[in-house]
Amino acid sequence: MKMPSEVFGANASQRDSEQHRNCRAAFSIPHDDPTIASLKNESSGKLTVSGLIRLASRELDARKIDTPLLDAEVILAHLLGCRRIDLYLHPDKPVETDVSTAYQNAIRRRGHNVPVSYITRHAEFMSLDFYVDERVLIPRPETELLVEAVIEKSQNMSCKDEIILVDIGAGSGAIAITLAKKIDKARIFAVDISADALSVARMNAGRHGVLHKITFVCGDTFEPLTAYGLESKVHFIVSNPPYVSSGEFRHLPKEVRDYEPYVALVSGPDGLRMFKRIITHVKAWLRPSGFLLFEVGEKQAQTVLQFLEDTGWFNKTAFIKDYQNINRIVVAQREK
Repeated sequence: MKMPSEVFGANASQRDSEQHRNCRAAFSIPHDDPTIASLKNESSGKLTVSGLIRLASRELDARKIDTPLLDAEVILAHLLGCRRIDLYLHPDKPVETDVSTAYQNAIRRRGHNVPVSYITRHAEFMSLDFYVDERVLIPRPETELLVEAVIEKSQNMSCKDEIILVDIGAGSGAIAITLAKKIDKARIFAVDISADALSVARMNAGRHGVLHKITFVCGDTFEPLTAYGLESKVHFIVSNPPYVSSGEFRHLPKEVRDYEPYVALVSGPDGLRMFKRIITHVKAWLRPSGFLLFEVGEKQAQTVLQFLEDTGWFNKTAFIKDYQNINRIVVAQREK
């Protein structure tokens, strides 16, 4: 999710420069607490797996984190390089001091609302593992619905050659990479305004072995595609663009508002700027009978659908509901 550089302003830059400044009150093990002895391994004197989890979940609960136990488990499993279930198969295992120290630091960050995915540098999407950091938005489960819709429609195409797809606002590369893995004939162009985000996406594409199927291009919407001769040849244009309004931004949860990229979230005063910009230029790129798919915000689906219908370029439109019964994906097929 990216948008043009005009959104960079004092609000965004100030937040980005200050977002970690307040993470100073470290979570620490209170060794003078007499109850700590019961959390240690008797032979080594080191804190055990279960002991650390108990302390960390208690700390996160005190800091009003919604899922304190789950987060404590996920972070420790990451640092130990094991599965969550393994923590309970070996609850009395002593934890080395360096891991314990790293865990305290990670729990401190989580206590200050740093997303778990930024702490572990991992996010799961469509059962695939993606590297993520503060340069990219964390993939959401709802976006999987968009990818599933593209895969389903691609299976009904009788293309002898490549299926050309354009992903606008590639971010971590989750959409483009998953499509590259799931669609045999896919040839994907992943576009993002952020060179930093594309660095993450390229890394993920390399890890998943699909670099040869994806061209990463830095620029604003369709502008960087002019060099590739794709006009009227694209089978699918997909986008999970920024769709939060500037007014809504201040009401987002802290872990979103304070840490995820502003430009991946906010799209003008009404949250609709990127939809309008993509729709304005889409006809020049989409082939007859090609598809345009958007992820949209709550209560935006009907408005975006109206934008599409007003162009007169699309003869079939539909909604796909998310897991909360909200119209989350807008699908439009260009006329033949």
